[in-house]
Amino acid sequence: MRRLASLLALLSFATGERAARAEPGDELTVSALTFGPGDHPFFKFGHNALLVKPKQGKGWVYNFGTFAFDSPALIPKFLRGNFYYWLSVSTFEETVASYAAANRSILAQDLELTAAQKSALWQALRVNARPENREYLYDYFYDNCSTRVRDAVDRAVGGRVRQAGQGAAALTFRGHALRMVADLWPEYVGLYLGLGRGADVPITRWEEAFLPDRLADLLRAARVPADSGEKPLVKSEAVLHRAVRPEKPAVPPDWSVYFLLLGVAFGGSMLLLGRLARRSAAARVVLGTATSATGASFGFLGLVMVCLWAFTNHRAAFANANILQLGPWAVVLFGYGIGVALGWPRATRRACAIALSLAVFAAAGMVCKLLPGMNQDNWPIIAFCLPAWLGLWRGLFPLARSAK
Repeated sequence: MRRLASLLALLSFATGERAARAEPGDELTVSALTFGPGDHPFFKFGHNALLVKPKQGKGWVYNFGTFAFDSPALIPKFLRGNFYYWLSVSTFEETVASYAAANRSILAQDLELTAAQKSALWQALRVNARPENREYLYDYFYDNCSTRVRDAVDRAVGGRVRQAGQGAAALTFRGHALRMVADLWPEYVGLYLGLGRGADVPITRWEEAFLPDRLADLLRAARVPADSGEKPLVKSEAVLHRAVRPEKPAVPPDWSVYFLLLGVAFGGSMLLLGRLARRSAAARVVLGTATSATGASFGFLGLVMVCLWAFTNHRAAFANANILQLGPWAVVLFGYGIGVALGWPRATRRACAIALSLAVFAAAGMVCKLLPGMNQDNWPIIAFCLPAWLGLWRGLFPLARSAK
């Protein structure tokens, strides 16, 4: 009995000593979750979150990418750059089930954090998730679900993630954005048009972590202090769900030749219609209708780009050289094109002059690439617009000359 009592006392002492040595956060596991792309255009870039899981009980997923997807104000607010995301909290089980059901891959990276770091990070996330703190103004490149996860982990490890991300990135903001939407050409063209010169400046690996898959790579590269030097920040990782969908390309596809062929085809068609229109009323009506539709659509796009620069928070859309390719004043061709269709001489002459000005500005946009700081990546847009405007001008020119 004495031996048994001594053994129980020893076990009680050891258990008590371990409990006394336990620090807040010892019982936690913190992981970065990376979710692969989905089908919807908003989900083409992937997503990520932070998982905090105690040894006993449910894990909690802190998701900085929550927004009101069914809100009627979604598109207007997004276009104005006045769109707010917020930090939401959900259980680990429901999060995994939701993304797996959407055929989106799930990667979990277990982070090598001290007990104090895990405790501080969890406390910061809980404070951030309060209703009065959870919202933030979304910015596609600079403040999104991925950069928020990046920054939270970086603060926890004393800047070690930022330190690991000081090298040059393989692509620009534009390059990464375009490669992620390579399987959806309307979004690809829209981003090529809408992104301004700021999307083409060199960036670091820290900055390219606006994309979840790049953040996962950056976390793998980060190192934290250890007893004998340093150790990787990512202690282990596991694929929780593997999606059945093609991998994203490493670089964006170059469709410049297709843009050029479309521009030449359109311009050539306008040139041919102009020649036929001198002796065919039907051809003149088609040419006028095409002039009206082209001016309305291209001019509207130019106006949108001006508004994105002047009246919104979209920094990535500022100083967009594509405004020279899609001159906003082209919208007046909507009315003059109707005049061309009706055979009005004055409207035809003015439509011809406007088309010439649009071609001149498109050519000037190409020449501007020789100036320092003006080399925006918009060759595909030039390849389409320049022959299109030239063809429209040459198509209208015979009618304008005969209308004098």
